[in-house]
Formats: sequence, structure tokens, C-alpha cells
Amino acid sequence: MSWWNSSPAVYGAELRAGALCLVDHGWPVVPGTWSRGEGWCGPESPAAANLPVPVRGAVSSSDPAVVAEWWAQAPFSVLLTTGEVLDVLEVPAWMGRRMTVMLRSVDVVVPLAATPTGRWWFPVTPGGSDLPDEVAGTDAILHGVGSWVLAPPSECADGLVHWRVHPASCGWRLPASNLVYGAAAEAVRWRASEGDDRSVAQRPAGVASGVRS
Repeated sequence: MSWWNSSPAVYGAELRAGALCLVDHGWPVVPGTWSRGEGWCGPESPAAANLPVPVRGAVSSSDPAVVAEWWAQAPFSVLLTTGEVLDVLEVPAWMGRRMTVMLRSVDVVVPLAATPTGRWWFPVTPGGSDLPDEVAGTDAILHGVGSWVLAPPSECADGLVHWRVHPASCGWRLPASNLVYGAAAEAVRWRASEGDDRSVAQRPAGVASGVRS
């Protein structure tokens, strides 16, 4: 295959393995454009975008045979599609850090991925309630029907997307959306009040239930 040398071939194999790992657990993916030199490449365009986007004509799949065939063709970015099997809450890094602290204060560990551009994302059960008002007023993004997120080990502008908490750590179980949304709302309130770790420990009920105060 003329589009890679030995180093991209290794990375291409990692991308394929990452995509197959997701679909082996029922998380659907679609191929995206990949980085090469100064731009982003796809089978129908030499420079599709400055960020990965879904390849035209590809339909999201959780079929390992289909996914293996896709990633045998090129080192596609791995795009995890949302809205059916799972939704994803994407937040700035400061919010994600505070959310994990609060969730762990009530002995809850959830899957978490991070990008080198300061965005973290949490997969959750799909079709949950709307985001709390506190979270909706921030730059958090809820990815649902018709959306996707860039999944590990894909490359973006400044490096690789990676798992901070691998789904295997949670048995690939998705946390309830209201649990994660509640943690996000608590994180926003913590920041607004310039709270500290003690304020987190004093308010576990709101995190566990997702109830707004």
C-alpha cells in the first residue's frame, strides 16, 4: 500500500485494533479522515478537513467484519458514533477533572477519554434527560443522534486521543446519563463558588442522583 511506510503501518494497525475493540463491545464506529503531512486525507479528497470527519458513503457499524475491512484500506481515524448505543458528554478538561474527583468520592468509576486540545468526554446511556441548566450554559457538548466523537487512538491537531479511564476498567458498562450530568452540574457549581475538595465530599448525594440543587 503506497500510502504508508513502516511507521504509519504500525499506527494504522493500532487504529484498526482500537476500532475493533469498540465494536467488539457493541460501540458503533465510522471511519474518518487521517493526518498526513500538512493536511487531512480521505479516499475521495486529498485534504478533507483540518480535523477528522466521517468518510462519505460510510455508515456507522458495530460489525467486526465490516470494520476490519474498512481499516484494512487506510489508517482511518476512529469515530465513535452516538445517539443509539450511547451518548457522549464532551466537556473542558477542568470540568472533567472535577467530575472524576466527585464521582470517585462516591466510589463510581466511569469511562473517560481525553484529547490533547483540552477536551474530555464521557460515554453515557443514550436518550437521557436534557443537560442541567448549569452545564448547558457552558461549552460542554452533548453528542446524541447524528453526532460522533474522535476515539482513541486517533490523531487530532496536537496529538493523540487517549483513554484516561479505559472502558475495560468499568466492564464496558455505560454510566447512567443523569449520574454524569449531575457530576457536571456539581463541577460547574464548585467552580462558581471556588470550592475545594471538602465541598466535594460534603455533596455526594447530588452527584449520585444527578438531582439539581
